Amino acid sequence: MNSSGSDRTTIISAERIEADIEAIAALSETPVEAGHNRPTFGAAWARARDYLVAQATAAGCVHRTDAAGNIHIRHASHPWTERVWLSGSHIDSVPSGGKYDGVMGVVVPLEILRSYPALPLELVVFAEEEGTTFGVGMLGSRGWAGEFGPDVLGAIRNADGRSFLEAGAPFGVDAAKLALPPGKRDPGDRIDRDSYVGLVEVHPEQGLSLWRLGCSVAAVDRIAGRRQYSVTLTGQENHAGSTGMLGRRDALAGAAELVVELETLGLELDGTVPGTVLTVGSLTATPGAINVIAGSTTLTIDFRSSDPDLLDRGSDRIRETATRVAYDRGLECAIEATEEIPPRPMSADICERLTAAAASLGVEMKTVTSGALHDAAVVSPYLPTAMIFVASRDGISHNPDEFSRIEDVALAARILATMIETECGIAHGRQDREPAV
Repeated sequence: MNSSGSDRTTIISAERIEADIEAIAALSETPVEAGHNRPTFGAAWARARDYLVAQATAAGCVHRTDAAGNIHIRHASHPWTERVWLSGSHIDSVPSGGKYDGVMGVVVPLEILRSYPALPLELVVFAEEEGTTFGVGMLGSRGWAGEFGPDVLGAIRNADGRSFLEAGAPFGVDAAKLALPPGKRDPGDRIDRDSYVGLVEVHPEQGLSLWRLGCSVAAVDRIAGRRQYSVTLTGQENHAGSTGMLGRRDALAGAAELVVELETLGLELDGTVPGTVLTVGSLTATPGAINVIAGSTTLTIDFRSSDPDLLDRGSDRIRETATRVAYDRGLECAIEATEEIPPRPMSADICERLTAAAASLGVEMKTVTSGALHDAAVVSPYLPTAMIFVASRDGISHNPDEFSRIEDVALAARILATMIETECGIAHGRQDREPAV
């Protein structure tokens, strides 16, 4: 294997990467003109999974599936007992999603496996990252990490009423194996620090900063934490025509006021720690009739920040704001915390190695924070972890207009391949040395 940077530029094929992205994009449960839809364990998801396995097999790779339904692929010349680098992402999508989210992070290591089989690298395809199939995100990585066991995965259900365990059984999800104690389970069914040097996930930025600055790629040094809530305001259903405006207990009007108050709060918190965001993503009014005052309204809140203290203070402010709006309008207020994930720092050492690899290719690599959550956030407490962001046109994501330049995706592949090649000594004998976290 010739390992010069110029040869790597030739061997990593932007055309093959683009063909992979287009092939997976064509696998959708809805017409692709309206976006790409691959619910986890659905027919389109399964075909995308089969495509990746076929491409990898043709390149001399072998694969296996862990008990949480994640696919692991490495070249046959690297036995499963060998300590390697890990890279991957997901192939499930949001409804009417774009081509690049998740898929980019899968086809990059696939291309490296095709181009450089001697590199110690394993591709992982995580199951159910988005959270739109089962209502909770990053289930595959959480199951592999041991954060979610059979009890949780058996209670989470998709639109067909099937649990993650039931829907995933044909694809390797195994409740019995997930429940086994450490001494009795297959080591591959749970993250094992001794099996991997570290994880690097490649992903579209899903933001504007790189595109605006004219930067192709960046290293991610931190992933913002997230708090999510479901808030229900309860008032009094009544006739829209015969009930005067004064004295109404309109739960929808209260929710509307709360939405505006939360937007104002989000702007204030963003002024304290830039990048902090607060979103009301859904609102459901009951009974939902044109001539009936809403008796109850439920809304969801998504709150993210890279600062753990601000997450705590902001969460208190969210509760205070919802309680005050409800009190002022004579409504009852119920707040349920549905998710809490702390900010996750990435490995400074791996970020430095990625930056050095980019510099060796003549590329200056910025360091940025991710506002979106990724499987890398789940893996980071267990393995040294970092991410490579690729610029997103206009910052658009979760949308059919999502776009990244193929040459930028190929550059990310070259940077990752260069870093792994530079650090090959770690995975081949020098296992006493590990990247600092």
